[in-house]
Amino acid sequence: MEISAPKEWFALLDVLTEEKGMAILLGGTDTGKTTLANFLIFNLCRRGLRIALVDADIGQSTLGPPATIGLAQFKSDPDWGVVLSPAEIFFVGVATPEGHFPLHLKGVKRMVDRAIFYATDLILVDTTGFISGEAGKELKRRKIDLISPRFILALQKCDELEPILELYQENPLYRIYRLPLSEKVRPRSMEERRINRANKFRDYFKDSIIHELAIEEVRIEGEVLDPSGSPIPLDWALRINGILIGLKDGNDETLALALARNYLEVKKVVRVSTPLRDIQRVRTIQLSSLKVIPLYEEERF
Repeated sequence: MEISAPKEWFALLDVLTEEKGMAILLGGTDTGKTTLANFLIFNLCRRGLRIALVDADIGQSTLGPPATIGLAQFKSDPDWGVVLSPAEIFFVGVATPEGHFPLHLKGVKRMVDRAIFYATDLILVDTTGFISGEAGKELKRRKIDLISPRFILALQKCDELEPILELYQENPLYRIYRLPLSEKVRPRSMEERRINRANKFRDYFKDSIIHELAIEEVRIEGEVLDPSGSPIPLDWALRINGILIGLKDGNDETLALALARNYLEVKKVVRVSTPLRDIQRVRTIQLSSLKVIPLYEEERF
């Protein structure tokens, strides 16, 4: 898989090959962060490096289903022409980090720590395109401060990232690379992004089976919010067909995602559709306000 790239991208390969470490990819929507990640993984693997990718773009996930942070390791040229199914995901439950900073940051830190434990040569952290306003700036600042990457790789159309980059410009702990965009990057409409998420959900849930979970035997985290932002009572929320939930084990690790199908109040059992086979491992149900309808399009209440 050859990617047409600016000469600055090729120069970066030499730097990362020699110094290794961790790099965070920053950029707004349609700047080609995933294209850059693909380019780096492909070429650095060819040089013999072991690469870990933390995919924190929860709206347009590359590694896992939407609303999750994914982690995958690469030891040879990855085949990006197929849907990748990493063994590890972290369920955030939303398609945008806005208003959900703590959980999003927890997931990023969890996956970065795991990548460090695996002792890979280079960790790449892909991020969302949410950079605008004080909230976007604050999220990126908190993320950088949390994981302390050696390299900050900035893709910007003009100077939209400068309010973030200037915070680290004089800090010797960070090396900032302002990179031009690839000519192959093209804008995607909101409809294209919605279809991409729908396809990812379809692929994830295509081999699902129905399980029953006794809610009195598991821990319940999170909540389902109505359009006004008010919590919906649990008994009502579990009756909403298609609510996206995370299934976690006793170590707070996401095992799989599931869709709530119906709630049997007398038995205190919720029926869920999930690709997870070993339902006995589930110790926690993590709720979200994202509803995935039969065509695998998502809705918010």
